[in-house]
Amino acid sequence: MNSTTSRSKASLWAVGLMLFALFFGAGNLIYPAYLGQQAGENWLLAMFGFLLTGAGLPLLGVIAVGYSGSRDVEALASRVAPWYGVTFAAALYLAIGPLFAMPRTATVSFETAISPFIDESWKTSHWPYSAWCFSA
Repeated sequence: MNSTTSRSKASLWAVGLMLFALFFGAGNLIYPAYLGQQAGENWLLAMFGFLLTGAGLPLLGVIAVGYSGSRDVEALASRVAPWYGVTFAAALYLAIGPLFAMPRTATVSFETAISPFIDESWKTSHWPYSAWCFSA
């Protein structure tokens, strides 16, 4: 086996695992069951809506990026204007990490690990916990 074949197999595995993580995250594991339970008799409509927004739109996004041939999100967005590519990429990466994922991580860990064991008066602010959590 030559190095090109080995590299392409590694790339195939990496892309496959990334797509699996994209489509089968915790939200796609827990939320559909809850949604179906809450929908009651309208479960078919709820299932269609979830499949459209939870699987269909991400799949269309993956296909669109694949067809575009762009090497990264900045190159893809730079088709509008060069400054827009940098601005869009920065906004996207900030939204994915520091603006949404990190606060959610702090809130979930606080509510599951700390909140059950402290007095109600201490539950109003979890900023000290968040600062401690992310300083590590």
